[in-house]
Amino acid sequence: MQLIVLRPDGLCARLPLWAMAVSGGVLVLLMAAAVVAAYLVGQSQREVVRIPVTNTLDPVAVETVEREAAREGLNHLVERVVALERQLSRVDLRIRSVGDSLGLDVADLAPETGGQGGPLLEGPDSPLEVHDRLLALEHLLSRHSAAVDLVGSELRLDASREALSPRLRPVEDDAWISSAFGYREDPFTGNRRFHSGMDFAGRPGSEIRAAGGGLVVFAGRRSSFGNLVEIAHGGGLNTRYAHNAEILVEAGERVEAGQVIATMGRTGRATDTHLHYEVVDAGKALNPYNFLPDRD
Repeated sequence: MQLIVLRPDGLCARLPLWAMAVSGGVLVLLMAAAVVAAYLVGQSQREVVRIPVTNTLDPVAVETVEREAAREGLNHLVERVVALERQLSRVDLRIRSVGDSLGLDVADLAPETGGQGGPLLEGPDSPLEVHDRLLALEHLLSRHSAAVDLVGSELRLDASREALSPRLRPVEDDAWISSAFGYREDPFTGNRRFHSGMDFAGRPGSEIRAAGGGLVVFAGRRSSFGNLVEIAHGGGLNTRYAHNAEILVEAGERVEAGQVIATMGRTGRATDTHLHYEVVDAGKALNPYNFLPDRD
């Protein structure tokens, strides 16, 4: 059998089938050979580029770096310990100075520590021991700082109490005590009645001053008190200023000790110009005489 092939020039060529079979076999062999050759070339290249990995770190250099890092860490801890010890010394000096000026025993300000003890050992010679010392100093400094804060808070509280406590004379120097605190003959009825305050007689229109700093809780007319100003000084302690001619403050206003709050008059249940002055603690009347300066 023959295979007829049409050539480009338009003529027909006759090829035997066995020739075509031989040509196909040769082509298949060439392709297989090419594949095998490509595989072998790839394997040889892979072996060429394979690079062995070796450890290039110098053990001596690594040890040196680690030693330097440890030394720097230890130096940092030591510096921190020294700084805390200096800070603790300053705090202790401050506590003693404040205690001496106030006549306080600073030992009473420090919290209880309980029993302490242990063997006597050498100073710190390792980062762990220095770190333990650092923690101990921080704890001690915290306790001493708490003692300083306690002293400061007590001082501020005392100053606040002193500023708010009604310790000033509420009237001018030329005013005089016309009726004391306690039982007396009522000036209107003549019967024995309890007088819950102290009366100061003086000039009409003379200044009435706050005996201590505080908050005005009432400023207005109140029955027999007439024109009344009441000041809260904290802790339930209030002062009342009655029979005023004119009120110069308003409810809700904060006043300072010695501030003028009213003028003296005779409003309400009064026989003449005077100030009715009361000191009450949680609603209970106290003797105002105990709150006046010593010269009164």
